[in-house]
Amino acid sequence: MLGKNNPQIDVFTHMIFDRLIPEDHLLVLINSIIDFSFVYDIVKEKYSDIGRKSEDPVMMLKICLLEFLYTLSDKKVVKRIQTDIAFRWFLGLSLDDEVPDDTTISHFRTNRMGEESFDEFFNEIVRNCIEKNIVKSKRYLIDTTDVAANVNYPSNRRLICDAFRKVIRETRKFNELLAEQLLVQFENEIEEEYKIDDKVSVKEYLQIAQKYAEYLYLKTYDELQTNEKYQEVFGILWDIIDQYTNGKKDKIVSVVDPDAKIAHKSLGNIKRGYKDHIIVDEDSEIILASVQTPFNVGDEKKLAELIEKVEESLGLKPEEITADKVYGTTGNRAYLKDNEIISNIAFYEESSREVKYYGLRDFKISEDLKSVTCPNGIITEEYVITRNKTNDTDFKVFKFDKAICQQCPLRDQCLYKDKNGKVVSKGRRLDVPLRYDAVLRDMKRVATKEFEEASNKRFKVERRFATMVRNHGLRRCRYVRLGRAKIHITLANMACNIIRMVNLLCQPEFAASPN
Repeated sequence: MLGKNNPQIDVFTHMIFDRLIPEDHLLVLINSIIDFSFVYDIVKEKYSDIGRKSEDPVMMLKICLLEFLYTLSDKKVVKRIQTDIAFRWFLGLSLDDEVPDDTTISHFRTNRMGEESFDEFFNEIVRNCIEKNIVKSKRYLIDTTDVAANVNYPSNRRLICDAFRKVIRETRKFNELLAEQLLVQFENEIEEEYKIDDKVSVKEYLQIAQKYAEYLYLKTYDELQTNEKYQEVFGILWDIIDQYTNGKKDKIVSVVDPDAKIAHKSLGNIKRGYKDHIIVDEDSEIILASVQTPFNVGDEKKLAELIEKVEESLGLKPEEITADKVYGTTGNRAYLKDNEIISNIAFYEESSREVKYYGLRDFKISEDLKSVTCPNGIITEEYVITRNKTNDTDFKVFKFDKAICQQCPLRDQCLYKDKNGKVVSKGRRLDVPLRYDAVLRDMKRVATKEFEEASNKRFKVERRFATMVRNHGLRRCRYVRLGRAKIHITLANMACNIIRMVNLLCQPEFAASPN
């Protein structure tokens, strides 16, 4: 049953609070601008009408918030509440009230709230900002940062063994004899390989693991149909075998957190874990929406989702979007053009080579995409439409007259040659994305002063991330698996918004600061 704390505090406690807690304390300011009673509506369906009363959900939500305002763990926040007068006042607890333990906090966060409820809580805070006229800008900023997973990453050999042993631990729960027998055989077989050669390859580890996995599948088939936990760990083992056997890119790198993924952020810079994709109001620097993904999901893939999430949740639609070059795909530019949103996204510079060959930007393409003029002034209107299945993009392939190309003085710069100097294509073909009209629009925008002014403001979204990493524990996720990682990241985003809100409304002198 949903419980609520008694709002009445005894006179003695009230006097202590008044005497010891300053009026400009952060928690006092937060309480003065945010009415947290909306939490009851968010969670009421998750409580029964009968049984013992629960802890007050507003108090529990505030405890979760305190953890990210002050970078505290479940256990540390409990100890802090026991001794901190301001924390007790903020939570509506008297000096004699008992404090919920860390397991109660964890249960509330995962089972009572969950990622969807925290997302609703986040939206309510942003709506509060809108109602107080904080969010004013029609230009929004989009960017992404990485959040490391809360696990260590084993070697490939160790990963295979960890996955197999995890299956054995679950097998032991319903067939101890089979589990012990297979574990001994598995380890003995690997040990025998090391007697033959000090260097046992990953391939040999895989072959041994696959043999025992196939045997387990046959022996425990009935259990696999009904035991969800066993299904999960067996599926992880099989996915790891499959990813190395078939060279899949979407690899599991940890059996503790199989949702965490690996990717190269830049050359030689490997990242593992998750991403926090955010869209920020440029003027107020309030985070309007966020999306969390494994790290191997490209930044550019979430641009449209972020814009639509803001419109669906808050009823706001930007006039302009500013983002890094990585977001400048033809698809994203077309999306912004179709939705009448001005794009402030720069273009990558063409790579410099010792011998320069003409690329797409060296050709003059008509705005209606019906004709192309080459660097030598030759015009063609002949094209066919094809589809690139790799990047799922449609192209107009324009063809130039082969006889004219052979006599062209610019021929050597126009025909692509391989490293051996061999001409790859004898007839000039130019692949133009079907939505190149959006690219042409953005090329004009990039040349304007307005674009330069918008690009100079992009640092504001980057300092939101810096603030969350420095003050709200965003750099490394506390929890494992994507669902719980989303809760962690949403709470960090929310804590950042609330402090920003306080600075804008209650302490204007700090409004220009990065906090």
